[in-house]
Amino acid sequence: MIFRNSVFVLVGLTIVAACASSGGSGDDWSRTYFAPHDLVIDAAIEVLEEEGYLVEADREKGRISAEPSRSSGANLVSLEVRVTRKDDRIRVDVQTRSGASFSTATSKPNESPVLEFLYQLDLRMQGG
Repeated sequence: MIFRNSVFVLVGLTIVAACASSGGSGDDWSRTYFAPHDLVIDAAIEVLEEEGYLVEADREKGRISAEPSRSSGANLVSLEVRVTRKDDRIRVDVQTRSGASFSTATSKPNESPVLEFLYQLDLRMQGG
């Protein structure tokens, strides 16, 4: 029992250590995980759906488009999530869309939903 709990703690710490810290710039709208590509995409889709987004995903290209549902409230913005593989790491990058273009530029209305998504994704990847 103690060994099994220790393994879970070590796995959680490894995932946490692999995640980039969140902050206030567009460069911080990304995370890196040591996990299977499909697991990361599935987790991202689940988090977005739970947050009230309508999701379209192209798993082969690692692209997820998320539009706020009408019932979700006014604080969500459209998101484009890219999940890419580099060696043994999976990187998740998030951009927001206002009008017809996507941006990683930070603005207060856009920052909150992005950081909430990344926070929830971190929790999901840690098994929480």
